[in-house]
Amino acid sequence: MENQDREKLVAAFEHMVESVSQSMHEAEEALAPTIDEMVHNAQQLAREIFTLTQEEAESLGNTLKRDMHKANQVLNQQGKELHDWWSFDLALVEDKFIDMIARAADKTWLDFRAFENEDHQASIYKTGEVCNAGSFSCINCDEVLRLSGTEQIPPCPGCGHQEYYRISS
Repeated sequence: MENQDREKLVAAFEHMVESVSQSMHEAEEALAPTIDEMVHNAQQLAREIFTLTQEEAESLGNTLKRDMHKANQVLNQQGKELHDWWSFDLALVEDKFIDMIARAADKTWLDFRAFENEDHQASIYKTGEVCNAGSFSCINCDEVLRLSGTEQIPPCPGCGHQEYYRISS
């Protein structure tokens, strides 16, 4: 994949995160759309702005929902702030990005009861997918990959395998 295409997907994903976050905070509680509707709206907007295919927009939307689901799981299980979830050096990540993700995962604005029951591909991340910053463990060799920003996941630097789990420490 060309660098220009990667940059387009990364920019589109970051825009989708911001769009979902903004939608959640603008909606009144009684009339708030579901998470699926918000992500769908963000996908459509990203398609128009970044001229993405339906498949690209859906892939980014699924990744966004999976990341939000994982953030909610960690927050519920460990009772920690989102900042604690990412154990790598947060100084590498812009404050704006952390604020966007924290707003998107804010439990006061999300109704995760139904969302938690959805299958998000068992949190398996694959080479080429665009995702948020974090730490990932190779399924094959346990090599830890740390992403400091939104970017595409590369093949494992240790063994070349293409599947990871997100890790919280």
